[in-house]
Amino acid sequence: MSLRTSVALFCLTLLVVIEDVKPSSCAFYCFVVPSRKDTFDIAPFHNLSCTHFVYGFSRIRPDMSLRSITSRDNLEIMSPGNLRKFLGLRNTHPHATLLLGVQMTANDVFQDVRHARRTAELITYSATKRHFDGVFLRMEGPPLESSTSQHFLSALSLTQSGAPSQTTLAISPRWMLRVINRLYEFADYVEHIYLDMEELPSSEDPYSVRHVDPLMPSDSIPLEDTISGSVDKMLSSGVPAEKIVVGLTSGGQSYRVRNPRTTNHGDIAMQEGVRRRLQDICLLTRTSLDAKAACTVIEGRFSWTSANFPKEQSLGKKIQWITQEGLGGVGISSLQDDDPKGKCGAGSYPSHTMIGKMLKCRVREYQRRPPIQCTRLCYLNEGAEEFDLNLLLPHWCSHFIVGPADIQLNDNVEVPPAVPKLMARINQWMQDSEGKPAKIILSIGERQSNDIWRMELGSIIKRKHLINNIKNLVRSLDVSGIEISWTLGQLDAVLDPTFLSQFLADLRTVLPKNIHIFLSVNPLSSFSGRYDIDVIANVTNLIILQTHRLQSSRATLTEHHSPMFPSVGLQDARMTVESFVKDMVSRGVPRKKIIVSVTSAPTSTTLKDKWDGSGEVFGRPIDSLASSTLLNRITSQTEICRALENNNTVFRWVEGSGVPVLVRSNEFVAYDNEKSAKIKTTWSSLNNLGGMAIHGLPLDNPNGECPERPFPILQSIVDTQVCSLCAAKAEKSNCSSSSFQTVCNYRLPEPDEAQRLAPANIPFERCSGVVIEHAMIDANSSIHFVSKKQEQVVKELKKFRSRAKSFVISLRCSMQEKEFAQLMQSAAKRLKLATSIRSFVDGLSFNGVELRCADLLSKTTKIQFAHFLRILNKEMKAKKSDGCGNTVSLRLSAWQSDLRSIYDIVVLNSLNQIVVEPFTVPLLPDTAFVHSPLFPISNHSSITSIDVIIRRWESSGLDRSKILLQIPSYGMEQLLVNRSDVGIGRPTEKEYAVIGQAELCQRLKYAGTVRETHWDSMSVNAWTTGGRWISIDDQQTVKYKMRYALREGLAGVGLMSLNEDDHMGTCGSGAFPILRSIAAKCH
Repeated sequence: MSLRTSVALFCLTLLVVIEDVKPSSCAFYCFVVPSRKDTFDIAPFHNLSCTHFVYGFSRIRPDMSLRSITSRDNLEIMSPGNLRKFLGLRNTHPHATLLLGVQMTANDVFQDVRHARRTAELITYSATKRHFDGVFLRMEGPPLESSTSQHFLSALSLTQSGAPSQTTLAISPRWMLRVINRLYEFADYVEHIYLDMEELPSSEDPYSVRHVDPLMPSDSIPLEDTISGSVDKMLSSGVPAEKIVVGLTSGGQSYRVRNPRTTNHGDIAMQEGVRRRLQDICLLTRTSLDAKAACTVIEGRFSWTSANFPKEQSLGKKIQWITQEGLGGVGISSLQDDDPKGKCGAGSYPSHTMIGKMLKCRVREYQRRPPIQCTRLCYLNEGAEEFDLNLLLPHWCSHFIVGPADIQLNDNVEVPPAVPKLMARINQWMQDSEGKPAKIILSIGERQSNDIWRMELGSIIKRKHLINNIKNLVRSLDVSGIEISWTLGQLDAVLDPTFLSQFLADLRTVLPKNIHIFLSVNPLSSFSGRYDIDVIANVTNLIILQTHRLQSSRATLTEHHSPMFPSVGLQDARMTVESFVKDMVSRGVPRKKIIVSVTSAPTSTTLKDKWDGSGEVFGRPIDSLASSTLLNRITSQTEICRALENNNTVFRWVEGSGVPVLVRSNEFVAYDNEKSAKIKTTWSSLNNLGGMAIHGLPLDNPNGECPERPFPILQSIVDTQVCSLCAAKAEKSNCSSSSFQTVCNYRLPEPDEAQRLAPANIPFERCSGVVIEHAMIDANSSIHFVSKKQEQVVKELKKFRSRAKSFVISLRCSMQEKEFAQLMQSAAKRLKLATSIRSFVDGLSFNGVELRCADLLSKTTKIQFAHFLRILNKEMKAKKSDGCGNTVSLRLSAWQSDLRSIYDIVVLNSLNQIVVEPFTVPLLPDTAFVHSPLFPISNHSSITSIDVIIRRWESSGLDRSKILLQIPSYGMEQLLVNRSDVGIGRPTEKEYAVIGQAELCQRLKYAGTVRETHWDSMSVNAWTTGGRWISIDDQQTVKYKMRYALREGLAGVGLMSLNEDDHMGTCGSGAFPILRSIAAKCH
């Protein structure tokens, strides 16, 4: 097939564009800043846990060379010299980075770009010559504000050999505000941006009193003077969190004032402030704490001092905040000021020691707020009094189910005192949070036995009194609804369905229409037909299936409380999530009202016999008596995680049921993990159910103790759930009919291609636009098609221009990387190429271009390529009669995860679309592949998913509304080395084939072919008895990906390509089955 050639070419360049994204780690910067005539000893530094040591600071001479830092830097008669001593830190800290500190002042003005680059090259050369790993650069004033500073940093980040040099840029909050709109550009060229808190915006007045590194704003401390405010500014400007290092101060700052007791940050002092070393102020006694600033205040007779004491509420509070924010790290200046001789009584370097103990690396996850909030019910019971709601993000829960309230025999509903308090805290949290507020639902009756329910509902009078009391309770608590939960026992009496139905019907009549009624459903009651479906489907808003209670309380054999599918050993095949949902749907419950439940709480039982984890998981005898008295049982996701860290714990994944279990000694633990929660969520979403519910939220590792990710179950649901929604309509325009695009790629066919798709058969009416693949750009800026035959097809396409909403030509850069770099370096050549592209587009009546040059770009071409895109965008939009202008899009490989190092994000956001090219080529060609997984695949971290890539692109600053998700219509076939060794990542032959839909459907019909949907990753594989391994997308997975794109507010989806989408209808599902799955605007 002709597509195979295109894919093979992509494979050859794959290693160029792939980026190995390593886990973020936090840095600890330590400074050796001796005075001009000092010498020092590095022996006391041996026990410090610094990751970066800075020796400084050097100044730039008029001839652009660097001054020595001390007069004793070089070798002396009886001493190795300060410089060699500092470099000796490599012996005790072999993994540390040693940086040369350079201070640039207002006098170091760049004359032009050439001068800036030359200065950078000389600094880099000087640092390399002296055997430093890189440069720590402090910039302020004109050099920082100059338009040439970006070129300076670009040159500084490279050595003379062209290899990257480790550079850290230090900027104070005072100067940061002046370059805030360019800060993200600086971040691309440095390892870290060091936020040096020593000089604040208020420092412009030397007589202004200020705290040392204030943490939070207060009545006297403006936001721009604080660590939190400055960090927020940096994050908002596009600087990645992992690149921000907060620079603190050891010791304090003293001011002479008239009345120390009334002095505040921002007041005017009698004299300029003086820097004080920790060892000079630590024993002073008249101290107090400014909690907002997290600073110790020392009052003298006419002096006021703000200090960073190494105490929990001062320096400790700042370290804790930096860690929680997931920033790149912390630094403190300097070692000489941090009580090196231990005079304060806390040992040598107490501030550095405290940082070393408290600083924990924690990755700051980019939190997306999808424009569509799916239905997610979060259960909080009365025991959640201490639960910290601030650990949640507002869009994670659409409803909070709070309770339970108990029905009394006197017809009252008793609410535990903790419940109203919890509701008040939820309301306050929602007021303080952004976004759509969640609804609060009161749960009623969960703990009542069947006898109480029957007595209350069986009597008309008592039922009426109960309903009136519920109505009054709803009004007094001001809740959005109630959950009725007659679920403690099975509805096993003949009249139970009648009692419940009449109660719900009467309740619906009495309660206001805007008050929701949810019904919680017991599985055994459902399978016994104990619900009047006509009534409950009509009067309730949601029906919550207790799919987390599918295990019998009297079980004598091992089972699971929430198996997704039936599997070997389960005593009752009905007791699965799939069977429960299908049973309710078959009885007439609308899918949109059904909620599937999961729980963070595990279920523990005691095995009668020791088990090593081999053989079947379910159906093993348990000791019921011992289970009920089991001590030290596992009760939460945190405890599960810690148990799995123990080598004596046996873990088993039950493939058939899609659930995990573990065995610790004779304790058998059934639970849900991230993978099983994803399976339940994707299956529920694909079946168009109403939503998900999570029970036991406080047990879902809220503090991120183990694993580091807090709320692993809830976040797995949030990440993978898609809702029923429609594409938003754009304003009427000739340019686009919908804000959500369905773009169709048409590959120019080869002359000898079988089942050739003719231009006349392209389904233009189903496509928002058609992209023609592809023409070639050579090193001389000329553009041509691969063959004359393809050029003829393009001319034939011009006849159908009126049927297409947009016609875009895909252009591939056909040149060597060196040739591309030369093309970009020349302003004249960039202009020539932009003009050539516009002429080519106009000549063929296209109205857009999609560039495919990702494999040729590098860090060194970033600035020049950004210039080219600006010129091209301007050229394409000029002189267009319809007012829309021609569009410019860029196609990038999904393997390209680190955008910022190669692309100017602001320029990318100015383009029409950024197209994600899917994972259609095996990363490792000799291992069994999985085709374009939407979500991460468990135990296969080397396989990157679409969701992860889009997260990384968004966290780089790319506007998600610009991202178009390509969906392949073809599959990949590989040959397993061992036909019985089946699975993702298993050994295969290196050769692979690309297969279109028409051929795929025939292959999947072969006898002995097994097909499997990976629900957690939304991908499909099939394998044959002959050892063939096939990776595909089917109509279900592509529909899910389309709904995911809708949920995320992406630009749309694209089909790659029409030629492979069974355009002749060979499979019997009609022509273009994949396109029809993604073209529908409502799901």
